[in-house]
Amino acid sequence: MSCIIINEMKKEKKGEIRITGGKWKGKKIYFDLSDDLRPTPDRAKETLFNWLGQNLSEMNCLDLFSGTGALGLEAISRGAKRVTFVEKNKDYLQKIKKVHLDMSLKENCDFFCAECLNWVRNYKSEMKYDLIFIDPPFNKNLIDDLLTDILNKNLLSKNGKIYFEFEKKLDLRIPESLSLKKEKSLGEKSYVLAEVICPSS
Repeated sequence: MSCIIINEMKKEKKGEIRITGGKWKGKKIYFDLSDDLRPTPDRAKETLFNWLGQNLSEMNCLDLFSGTGALGLEAISRGAKRVTFVEKNKDYLQKIKKVHLDMSLKENCDFFCAECLNWVRNYKSEMKYDLIFIDPPFNKNLIDDLLTDILNKNLLSKNGKIYFEFEKKLDLRIPESLSLKKEKSLGEKSYVLAEVICPSS
C-alpha cells in the first residue's frame, strides 16, 4: 500500500469548520480556535468518508479527543446511529453540545468530559463501536497506548474500524490485531484507517 503525499494544504479560515457530506452538507460551525485545536481539514474528511463510504447508517461511533467535534458531527450528518464524544476541555465539550442542541438533533449522542486514555481504560459499557476516531495532541506519543487499550477493552465491534491522525514523523506501530487499510499524508500529518482482525468476543 502506498502512502500518497501531496502539497501542504492551505490553512482553513480561523474559527470555522464545515460539514462536507450528509444531510447538513455545507453547514458551517464556528469556533474560537486556539493553538491546541487542529480540526481535521475538509480535504482529509472527504478522503476519510470516501474510504468509509458516504453513509454511516446504523454505526456506533466514538470521537476521542473531540476538540471541535468535527468528525463526530460529520458522522451524525452522514447517518451514524450513535456518537460518543470524549474531550477533556469542558469548554470545547460544551460547544459541541451547544451545536448539537442548536441543530435540534434527535440522534443519540453521549458526552464525556474526560482524559481519553483514562476514559478508555475505565470503559465498562457493553456497547461496541463500529468506528473510532482518534486525533490526539501531537508530540505526546499517545496513539500506541490508545490502540493497545482499545483492543484490550474490546471496544470495537466485529470488523470495527479505527481512524487516526498523527504527525508524519511519528514512528507508529500498528498492533498485529489491526489490519492497515488506507493511509495518506497531507502536509505534516498522516491519516490512517485500520480494521480489527480479531473480532470482539
